[in-house]
Amino acid sequence: REKILSTRHRILDTLFFGRDPLKDFPAERFASDLQGWHSNHPYLTRAIEEVRPTIVVEVGVWKGASVVTMAKALQRLKLDAVVIAIDTWLGSSEHYLWEKFIPDMDFQFGYPRLYHKFASNICKEGVADYVVPLPLDSINAFQLLKEKGIRADVLHIDAGHDYLSVMADLKAWWPQLKPGGVLIGDDYFKKPLIGQGKWPEVRQAFDEFFASTPHTKFESSDGKCYVGKPA
Repeated sequence: REKILSTRHRILDTLFFGRDPLKDFPAERFASDLQGWHSNHPYLTRAIEEVRPTIVVEVGVWKGASVVTMAKALQRLKLDAVVIAIDTWLGSSEHYLWEKFIPDMDFQFGYPRLYHKFASNICKEGVADYVVPLPLDSINAFQLLKEKGIRADVLHIDAGHDYLSVMADLKAWWPQLKPGGVLIGDDYFKKPLIGQGKWPEVRQAFDEFFASTPHTKFESSDGKCYVGKPA
């Protein structure tokens, strides 16, 4: 057991001075809610199986469904590894633009309680030993991990959906991906023959960034892209 958890312990020492944010979390107080999008996409488990990572970083977590998918792959393969789950758990612009998201945000006196749903899900799914939550925005989390010398073997970007946010994430995080690593991008949909399609600014940012950035492969399927970094 100690061998399996050694990477997580090291990350907790580095980011939280040895404190475990999920320790003794009262998961029973919260209903299970693994609602998400593309959370069981085959690219997520494929990256774990192909790279066999030590450090997985997800930027944009929501309720943690895709974190659970990747953490269970780490668990199944008995890897000494951890998923660093980065999110403010405050939602993004579309969650305030569209009323349908209000119940999901679980506001209490105007403040979302998404983190509690996430933490409950992680604990109830039995993967707390493979996850470290980091409640920061993407760029501040990047700065922290950069200063601490933490680089990802697998990187999943699933944060903002506007061009500026996505491009900022790519410019920040691609250098933090280790050579030979894999980046998975969410909400990347191929342009249809008619119209702009879904989340066109996400696709635009990825296409522009990788048009001028060396990479070993670029695949896309069912709303995600899979990009290899040269070794």
